[in-house]
Amino acid sequence: MSLASWKTLALILAVINLKSLPFVWHDQFRVLYHFVGNLRFKPSDPFFPKGRAVVDAQGKPTHPVFVPRMVTSRTPLLETDYNLHKSNSTYFADLDISRTALVSRLYSPGVGIVSKELDEEFLAASKKEGKRAPKRKAISIVLGSVYCTFKREIKPFELYEMHSKVISWDKKWMYILTCFMRPARGGGEKTMLAVAVSKYVVKKGRLTVAPERILRASGFLPAPPAGIEAKATPADSSADASGVDTPGSTEGITATGVDGSLVREVLKLSEDQIPGQETLEKQQKENTDLWSSEEWTWERIDQERQRGLKVVDGYTTLDDKLFDEWKQ
Repeated sequence: MSLASWKTLALILAVINLKSLPFVWHDQFRVLYHFVGNLRFKPSDPFFPKGRAVVDAQGKPTHPVFVPRMVTSRTPLLETDYNLHKSNSTYFADLDISRTALVSRLYSPGVGIVSKELDEEFLAASKKEGKRAPKRKAISIVLGSVYCTFKREIKPFELYEMHSKVISWDKKWMYILTCFMRPARGGGEKTMLAVAVSKYVVKKGRLTVAPERILRASGFLPAPPAGIEAKATPADSSADASGVDTPGSTEGITATGVDGSLVREVLKLSEDQIPGQETLEKQQKENTDLWSSEEWTWERIDQERQRGLKVVDGYTTLDDKLFDEWKQ
């Protein structure tokens, strides 16, 4: 075989396995593409791309926080195993991409705004106690764990969809449901291929930042009515009481998805970029025109959050049970 033929063959193999080539998964291509493409730099920015309906997976109107984000992909030869279908280990790399698309949109610009607010709070507390100004620490979005169950195989080069949505959150974790789906054919229904549940935590140094605070700063959630707080649930209370915690510092953590130096650089906001309360309220009103704000009150959103916690109840307490079993 001639050298030209070998080059042609190598090029063909590279093209059909593009997804699995070195550096394609990481920041340079796939993650960066979905991360930057879903960033919102101001609370007034649209929740979703123009023309995107604010509906759930069944097409019913819902609140923007619970809208699923879809990413499509295929399985190249390098992702297949000896059974000639998508290798189980490769689902987790795809989950990174799908979650990145969702969390980037939900947590921006809230992560940057809350980070600035916390810096100011830490500074004010230090001055009150007569201490030196504390060193500013980076804020990170860290993946805590992933559970995945496999329903049906995915054949080589087969097209599939990944639908990721927020199913709930508590004082510490945000829980994300991802469904791998085979597209409908010939007017039929989509087929479930795999289901995964992941959880994210946001850390500012040693401090855990509640998901609700970030979502509110991003413009997705209204403030709770005066004198009313979210009902505590077993999952809520265990978020702080659990003996199985995230590390006190995010240094040294190899966390996938939307965390890391790239996020911190992109989400940095100068002081004049942080909108005032009056501006935030105006922008929030403009965004709420996208769905029924009368139907999706704070109470209704919290009701849906609590419903979702019941769905993932076994998953939220699994860490404690597994570690207790290991220590026996």
